[in-house]
Amino acid sequence: MSKILAVEDNPAILDFYQEFFSDAGFDVKTADDALKAIAAQTEFKADLILLDLNIPEGGGLLVFETLRARQDMVPIIFSTGKPETIVNLAELPNVNVVKKPTAPEVLMALVQKTIASSRPAEPKMNPVPPPPPRLPPGRP
Repeated sequence: MSKILAVEDNPAILDFYQEFFSDAGFDVKTADDALKAIAAQTEFKADLILLDLNIPEGGGLLVFETLRARQDMVPIIFSTGKPETIVNLAELPNVNVVKKPTAPEVLMALVQKTIASSRPAEPKMNPVPPPPPRLPPGRP
């Protein structure tokens, strides 16, 4: 089960994220400010963070910068009403930006795509087993 940390200071949106992603089978933890988000990620180790840009106690950029300074490369989807203010972040690895409000099906598709692309590829198994070893002549 994939884990999502949803960080948002609007209680209605945070409740929506909790219910929406839980109903879809995700393990969801929430935080309503930057310091709680950093603490939650340290403990929870989410597979993805859905992060509001303008949150109390330092903002989403504090969360981003703190986690990256700790070498935590968890994928982050910034959710903001003004995505043009963080265009440069969208070009970084493991970062996406969506404009609020975002249609639920669009958000879900982005979350699923981001989590899938951040996982290491499964090693490919050879469907045909190798032949048995050959014994030298004269050996039973």
